[in-house]
Amino acid sequence: MTKNETLVLGICGPVGAGKTLLIKRIQAMLSERYSLATLSDGVFTVEDLNYVSPLNIGLADELDQLRLSGRINLALIERPSRYLIPVDATLYLIDANASEVRPTLSADLFLVNKIDLATYRGVDLAKLRAKIAAKQRQATILMTDLKDNQGVQNIICWIEKTLTKLQKEAK
Repeated sequence: MTKNETLVLGICGPVGAGKTLLIKRIQAMLSERYSLATLSDGVFTVEDLNYVSPLNIGLADELDQLRLSGRINLALIERPSRYLIPVDATLYLIDANASEVRPTLSADLFLVNKIDLATYRGVDLAKLRAKIAAKQRQATILMTDLKDNQGVQNIICWIEKTLTKLQKEAK
């Protein structure tokens, strides 16, 4: 495996949208099939590698070394711009119940989370999806309830499809 065969997925979105829970769900479903690195809440971990972080090296450089070593398939980075880490694909997560949803940032995958609560707040999910689609013409849009794992399998399918595409392009 080369550097180009490792998918670095940036997970972005406002506070409370479910970014950390999403990372936990992805880890639980993919850790047996892929070697994963995650950076969430400022903690960098590498599953099942006993990886020892080099001294005096930045997180972007550390991740780059892991990619070059071929020891990881997938890296999940919560708020990558915070750490100045370049990503291969971006997943943007929003709370369906937020008082104002502004889908202005570009993303490859757009997740609308907490859809189970939308009816209680009077949110029309079809209108919300249309609003996002109008601004995010190239993005895939998925509706989820991460608390109850609703829609998580669709996210996993998207990640695996993106990883496969990246690996084919690297050959």
